[in-house]
Amino acid sequence: MSAAPELYDIYERSNEAVTEEFDVRLPLLEGAVPEQLRGVLFRNGPGRLELYGHRYGHLFDGDGHINRFAFDGRGVTYRNRYVRTREFLAEESARRILFRNFGTNIPGGLLKNLLRTRFKNVANTSVVQHGGKLLALWEAGWPHRLDPGNLDTLARDDLGGALQNPGSIIERMVAPELPFSAHPKVCPVTGELFNFGLAATGTRSRLCLYRVDASGRAAAPEFIDLAGGYFIHDFVLTARHRVFFLTPTAFDLRKMLLGLAPPVQTMRALPGPTQILVVDRDSTAHRRTETGACFIFHFPNGFEDAQGVIFVDGYRMQRFPSLNPRPDRPEEHVNPYLTRYRIDPAGGVSEQTLTDHTGELGTIRQDRISRRHRYAWSIGSAPGRKAPFSTGLLKVDCDSASTLFRDFGPALTGEPVFIPRPGGADEDDGWLLSMHYVDADRANHLLVLDARDLGTLARLRLPHTTPLGFHGTFVAEPQG
Repeated sequence: MSAAPELYDIYERSNEAVTEEFDVRLPLLEGAVPEQLRGVLFRNGPGRLELYGHRYGHLFDGDGHINRFAFDGRGVTYRNRYVRTREFLAEESARRILFRNFGTNIPGGLLKNLLRTRFKNVANTSVVQHGGKLLALWEAGWPHRLDPGNLDTLARDDLGGALQNPGSIIERMVAPELPFSAHPKVCPVTGELFNFGLAATGTRSRLCLYRVDASGRAAAPEFIDLAGGYFIHDFVLTARHRVFFLTPTAFDLRKMLLGLAPPVQTMRALPGPTQILVVDRDSTAHRRTETGACFIFHFPNGFEDAQGVIFVDGYRMQRFPSLNPRPDRPEEHVNPYLTRYRIDPAGGVSEQTLTDHTGELGTIRQDRISRRHRYAWSIGSAPGRKAPFSTGLLKVDCDSASTLFRDFGPALTGEPVFIPRPGGADEDDGWLLSMHYVDADRANHLLVLDARDLGTLARLRLPHTTPLGFHGTFVAEPQG
């Protein structure tokens, strides 16, 4: 069953550029916001997919835009702001594209892009609060520190110097900044933040490993050199390891550096399996094993048992997908399925598909990070629908491989974020927050759902259309 043609039009309207910044109390359309739900939801994503008449070439190129939802026990206050990166400010002043991006070259041909190796930091992928800082993240550069109240952009943050490139003079000239990915993991036991970055160095790659203590103090980065080039978006933290999937997908560095094409247009599948790199949590000691060729953007979680077997849950696709859906090219779409990988200490790898529903942008209860989890929530679609859009939400019981699905179609659904109910004992006792695009209103709605059965507890309306974005985080109000 393929997507109805009107969904493509709805998707286009859901990505209309944000042209206003608001500070408003959201009207309640349905239900009541739970009184115990206190804190702030921050979401990040592209606020616009064009700049002064020039369409960006890829969804990942849109300028970073933060949605802030403050829950005070009586309702929700909303605020939105663009991240004022130095590139954003320069292009606003020039009213044209000045920088290369993941899917967009500078207009003007080869000479405008030749050897332009510094790409625009769009600060549009995720947001995290750690060590007293709220950071907007983009995987190929430094984070941007934001004021958590008014969302002002305060500074580009090198984590106390930890993100300065310590390489040779030539390496520092080409790439003075180490990349810091958009998918850090916070250990619920130690409070430490673990993250990575992937830097291309000619025919090789350098995996940068980061560790930031609970107070926000970053240790010196560690490095693992990898033969070849890779595209790694996310990783898994367990009690004793960090796990990276090196899928057989790479950029053509020559075409990219010569300005012949933006990075995404040079991506290609390589022969061979997916390599799995298992790195010690406290050192760069590592081992490799392998599984079948695939591509995975996101991993909800990973954990290991007493025998040292590592389990990794990821949304597996057959290959790198196109994220610019077109109704005349349905063959470009590939479906992701939540899949559990079992990595034996002796080197064997097996996999199990946990649901026949497609899913992506998964989340778990955050205090289960690196530990065994039972439930994962995500956007998703019904079995059999070959579609690049999600109109539903999924709850997967990873122990029993059973699925609860709710379809909100034709509304388009955004990433759910799980918030535990204070005092709740069960892993799924809490709420899901998810932003949806409702075409009939030409506006977004914020839904508060019961995480146990996906029932609606409250629905609130935003004053405008805003792209659904990528990732968010909830900062709970201190209890007591």
